[in-house]
Amino acid sequence: MRRPRSQRRSFDHAHGAPARARALVMVGAALAASCSRGGGAEQEAAPAGSAGRAPAALTSAARGAEAGQTRQPAAVKELAVRKLAPGAAIAIDGRLDEPAWQAAARTGPFVNVGTGREDRSLPTQGEARLLWDDAFLYVGFDVSDGTITGGFAPGARDPHLWERDTVEVMIDPDGDGDNKDYYEIQISPQNLVFDSQFDDYNAPRGGASGPFGHQEWSAGLASAVELRGTIDDDSDEDRGYVVELKIPWSSFAKARSAPPSPGDAWRMNFYAMQNNGGAAWSPILGEGNFHRARRFGRVRFVGAGGETGGAGAAARDAGPAAARDAGAAPVPAPSAAPPGVTSAAGARPGAAAPSASAGPKPGYRADPPDR
Repeated sequence: MRRPRSQRRSFDHAHGAPARARALVMVGAALAASCSRGGGAEQEAAPAGSAGRAPAALTSAARGAEAGQTRQPAAVKELAVRKLAPGAAIAIDGRLDEPAWQAAARTGPFVNVGTGREDRSLPTQGEARLLWDDAFLYVGFDVSDGTITGGFAPGARDPHLWERDTVEVMIDPDGDGDNKDYYEIQISPQNLVFDSQFDDYNAPRGGASGPFGHQEWSAGLASAVELRGTIDDDSDEDRGYVVELKIPWSSFAKARSAPPSPGDAWRMNFYAMQNNGGAAWSPILGEGNFHRARRFGRVRFVGAGGETGGAGAAARDAGPAAARDAGAAPVPAPSAAPPGVTSAAGARPGAAAPSASAGPKPGYRADPPDR
């Protein structure tokens, strides 16, 4: 940052003045920097050795004070997810065409993991929908992808799906963002599954080739995929794919309470991936890779009639993460956005292609590798 013009003129004049006048000007500039909240940054921008630069200790102190007073925790995404109405049912067929999916909570378009903005330059775009009942968590992904890639052996167990195309769910049942006892689930366009449970951030890990976490853990899920194009065939035009899954609450043995009660909040993140990178619901913003639980969004479970569990739910969420995420946005109401129409064969409700912003694009790829 440049100094105000009046200050620059003072220093220009001081260069031709007696030594005593020059010394007084330097002292005055140093005092001004120490009294100004913005002085640290201003002095930091001055060239080394220039007149008026505050002593190193003073600059560091000013910088520390400014950081403590002005830096706020970056907000994570939040979503209220309504419970299925009594008698409603979801068929796992990759179509997302039941009425319940039309009224389900939606994440909205995924964003650049590093910037938090929608980014048309990413090769995959996506969004997710969520529902729940007493037996299962339901997730529906809609992914836009111009080159659907599989390439794994049929029936492969825990293949490294992130190296090609896949969707990913990260789940921290405690909701505290501390990376203790969280789960990872990936499903590819081939409807292959990678699932694992982790004790801590990326741990345990057996090396560059794995195993990654406790791969013996199984989510016990049911899933289905519908393609809008042809997998592993670049001769036609691909448009993406839909993944529909349900995960039994009984699989989350590390959870304090499963199934959750209305008002409970779990931490989750959702990704549409290609070649060990991708787009996310809640951005990581340079704080690590896709496993960084404190950047997972907060999913709050709402009863079928909209009940949230009252004040007790807020008390259950209290903890170190409450202060860390003080800047989080308010919990939105469950979405009831109308379905879109996307299908390789023609119109089909329930598989809306996510929109993308036409705003400015970052000049670099800001998503960290998943591994």
